[in-house]
This record gives sequence, C-alpha cells and structure tokens, in this order.
Amino acid sequence: MNETSRTKDLLEDYAFEVGAASIDGAIIMPGSGVTIKATADELFRRIAPTQTMFTRGGAVVVISENDGTSALEVVVPAAARSRFESYARLLVWRVGRDGQPTLKPAIIPQDMAMALLESEEARTILPRITGLIDCPVILNAGGDIQVVEKGYHPGTGLFVTGGQMPPRVEIPEALATLRELVSEFDFQSPGDRSRALASFVTPALKLGRHLQGNVPADVAEANQSQSGKTYRQRLVAAVYNEKPSLVTLRSGGVGSVDESLNSRLIAGRPFVQLDNFRGPLDSPHIEALLTAEKSFPVRLPYCRELMVNPDWFIVLLTSNGVQTTRDFANRSSFVRIRKREDGFRFRRYPEGDLLEHVRAQQPYYLGAVFAIVESWIGMGCERSNETRHDFRDWAQTLDWIVQNILGEAPLMDGHQAAQQRVSNPGLTFLRNLTLAVADQGKLGESLTASGLYEIAYDAEVQIPGLREPNEETGKRLIGSIMARLFQTSNSLSVDGFTVARLETETERNDGGGTYTAKNYQFERAAQ
Repeated sequence: MNETSRTKDLLEDYAFEVGAASIDGAIIMPGSGVTIKATADELFRRIAPTQTMFTRGGAVVVISENDGTSALEVVVPAAARSRFESYARLLVWRVGRDGQPTLKPAIIPQDMAMALLESEEARTILPRITGLIDCPVILNAGGDIQVVEKGYHPGTGLFVTGGQMPPRVEIPEALATLRELVSEFDFQSPGDRSRALASFVTPALKLGRHLQGNVPADVAEANQSQSGKTYRQRLVAAVYNEKPSLVTLRSGGVGSVDESLNSRLIAGRPFVQLDNFRGPLDSPHIEALLTAEKSFPVRLPYCRELMVNPDWFIVLLTSNGVQTTRDFANRSSFVRIRKREDGFRFRRYPEGDLLEHVRAQQPYYLGAVFAIVESWIGMGCERSNETRHDFRDWAQTLDWIVQNILGEAPLMDGHQAAQQRVSNPGLTFLRNLTLAVADQGKLGESLTASGLYEIAYDAEVQIPGLREPNEETGKRLIGSIMARLFQTSNSLSVDGFTVARLETETERNDGGGTYTAKNYQFERAAQ
C-alpha cells in the first residue's frame, strides 16, 4: 500500500470513529469519511434558526437589499462559499506533520457549495418562504382573524419586512376613506368604479388567504395619456406600503416581457406591474401565471429553475389601448377611466397629492381596508351569484362586498364589453380610432374610409394588417374592418361613444349607375 492510500485510510478510520460533521462548534466539511449529508444536516440546522436563509420552490434564497428595497435572491454556489463561512468555522480533516489526522481551516470548493445547496437537508431543514411584503397581513387562521406583524411567519411562509400595525377604523369611516381614494377619477361606468374599489380590497383578501381561487390581472385602461391609470394602481400598492415592481415592454430575446416578469417573480414582492402596454400582448407565460395553482416555474439566464407560489402576486397592467388574447381578457379585471378636462383641480393634502398623502398615512388606510375585510368575515364571508367572470371565487366575493358593504354597482357591470373589445383586433382599432376622431375635433362629421385613414395616420393609430403607411391599402383595410364590425347593425357602442354607419346611394363618376357609399359618424354617448 502506498503512502497516499495509507493516509486516506487513516483519515477515513478516524472520521468514522469520531462520527462527525462538527466538533467544538465548528462544522467539518465532507471528505475522509464525513458525508455531504452529515455536513449539510449540521450546517443547515445552524442556519435555520437565524431566519436569514430560506428555501423557495426547490432553491435556497436570501433576502437582499437594493436601494432600500428588500428582495429575494437565489443563492448561487459562488456566493454560498462565503455565506456559509458567516455561520460557523469550517474545518476539514488533513494529515498532520506527525502523521496523525488533524483539523485544518477549510475554504469550500464551488462544487461542494453546489452539492450542499442541492441537498435534501437544505430543502427540508431551512424555513420555507413564500414572499415579502412591507405591511402587516390580515390572515384567516382556521376561521379566526389574525394580523401578523414584522418578521417571518412559519405557518404561512410570509416575511413581513416592515410597516406599522394599522389602527382600528370603524366601518362607516372605513367606507368613506375607501371612497375618497377613487372620488376624483372619472370612471367610464359605475361598474368600473366598483372594480376600482375592489382593487383596494383584493390584495388583503388574497394575500391573507381569504380567497382560495385565482384573482384576475388588474387592467387599467384610459382614453388618453396622463389620465391616472398608473396612478390608481400606485395608490393600491401604497395602501400596502409597497411600490409596484415594473415589467418592461420589449419584444423577445434577452430582456423580453417574460424574462422581465420572471425577474420580478423571483424577487418576491407582491405587486407586479406591466406599465403602459400598447398594441398586441400575447404572452402564454403571463396567462399561465394567472391560472396556475400552488406553483409556477420561473427561470432567468444562468440560474436554475425554481417554483414560485402564484397566489402571492397581484398582476397590474396599464394601457391606452392594448390588444390581448381572449384567454388574457378572461383572466383580467378591466377598470376604464377618462382623462379629466383641462383645468380640473385635484384635491391637495398637507403632504402633497393623494399618493403622497396615502404613503404618509399608510397604516390608517390599511386599517380601513382591514375593517372592510373584518366586516365581510363577520357577516359570514358571503358571496353573490355573479357568473360573468371566469374567476368565480374572486368575482362573487368582491361583488358581494362592493354591493352590500360599499353600496356600489354590481362588480361585473359593463365588463364583458371591455373583455370582448380588447381580444378583438377590429374593436380595439375602432376604439383607438374613435378616441383619435374625438381628439381631432371631428365628432359629428360624416367620415369616409379615406378620411378615417388620414385621422389614423395623424394619430399613429395602428391599422390591423397594414405594415407600412399606404393610403390605398389603408383605406381598403379600414373598409374591410368596418364591414365586419357592422355586419349585424349600423350602430356600435364603444367606451362611451357611438359609431353609426351611414349608407347612401351615390352616382358613379363614369355614369355607370350608382353604388352604396358608406360613411361613419362618431358621437359621444348620452350620459
């Protein structure tokens, strides 16, 4: 037997004899009879009580700070090497100068760090984390109401990173407070106002596990820029002491919408916002997130796939005219607002505008939402019979709340028309064209397809099927779109406007008889 073999046998015999992956408070690294399993067990039992390293969807994660915002971060092997050193002295068996086994300080090789991170002990010993939120959460704890504060909560996997305990707000005051949040928005219909009010209550119900089914994406639509669609969603997040995590609009490849979304999901903050989307939106990944149950796979370049809990996220989208698939429309809650007339004076507060005021008084506004949730629970968690949305648990619960507690219009009034429009390219085009006609001061005029092309061109309204500007092709496509839309009626309603098709018999210039000329007239709908 050579010297190397004798040394190996000596170390293995000694390690087996002492039995162990720890000694005098230090942790012994695998090798020489110490197994990866034994070291992982010792290491993660040291780490778990500190609640600084967690497991999430099969990956080990930590809470990192970036510009004052906490986020979850997957621990990669290179970073784990130094992180592990902060929890214990790390030693390894070596042969000393006298030929006897001795313990020496160890630096973890990267492949060993990976083996420890991937171990069964990491997945079972470390505490499980679902997500982060910066305010207390009102939970349904086996039928009882429990408000959890700052820190980690093992029963739910929630980590509350901050926020004050909200005061108790009596229900009449809570109702007035919630209505104040939406009082200065010009909603297209009472149903839109109801859905806006529901958007403030939905996160408390969902994050506190009072709703068992999926919740829809909150889609904020407006007739013009600077109408307040993004502002409303920021208000919702501000009530929960949060700011939406933005998903950027790009077209595939590195930095695509799906990749940007995955990054936000891994970070674990609850409000994810797809801001100012326009044109076609076709993302099976987003649609799958909205209907996933219990786990949803996400991955970033150079990182392993992990499973996140889709129940933790509130998806927000803003647009002045997005076109979606039918599936996405069915998984959304549309809130349509109109831009206030020039000169409208918004209320001011000592802190500034409404958003600044809510952020300054956030615990109070959260208390108002909690009061509504408690009132609903006290009334027996009632639900309505609403069937006009695919997500029945959400729709029936919030419909009951907005009608019976808030005294507002039915939740789904006017919603199906919005769903049908955004998933129909022709109706989406007609809506955008109508807004351009109004903006250019041509309401009430009799407009030909050629005139509509000029309006669309000036307003940069995309005509379905037109790849580059061309008047002849453009007006022909507009005529074709209009023909399909007006197949069964000569009048259509679209987001607060009516569009009428006018047909007249017109002499041909060449004297070859007459033809039916089609013109279009746009008007504001009667209030």
